[in-house]
Amino acid sequence: MEDHRELYSDEIESLKNFRSKIETHAIYKKDLDSFSDEYESLVAQAKVITRVSDRLQKKLDNANVQISEQNEEIKIKNLQLADTIDQLTKAQIGKKASTIMLTVAVILFILEQIFIEPIIEQRVNIPYVGFGILALLFFLVKLFEGFLEKYFMNKQKKKILGRRDKEKAFTPNDNNG
Repeated sequence: MEDHRELYSDEIESLKNFRSKIETHAIYKKDLDSFSDEYESLVAQAKVITRVSDRLQKKLDNANVQISEQNEEIKIKNLQLADTIDQLTKAQIGKKASTIMLTVAVILFILEQIFIEPIIEQRVNIPYVGFGILALLFFLVKLFEGFLEKYFMNKQKKKILGRRDKEKAFTPNDNNG
């Protein structure tokens, strides 16, 4: 690629010569015609350069608009993905909590039937007390399941936030560049 000085050196030299002729009052018609032709040529070149520049700018503007639209689309998709991941995480955590609580409920039911039910039948002669205890155990298990889900969700959030903090720590800062 040519340097700007090399690119316009002939034109600058021509301008200097013309100015020197003006100062010495030695301007002839052929000098005016020559200078006029050179100026016309430069204007034509400037027009071409401007058109090319305008076309390139228009392409750049269109590309920027397209990039902005794609960025917006990516943001929307990322939000949808984050929502889907959140729903999947909640479903997995709910399943995990339900599995744990079902196991605990079965164990409590068996223990109630083996240990507590015989004591109730022998000492307390009130009908349906065993069902009341089972209903109480059911509500306690259900309540504990909600607490367990919250615990697992908080644990998962901390894990995700810890991962994000690590990613930020390894990402170079824009200010340092």
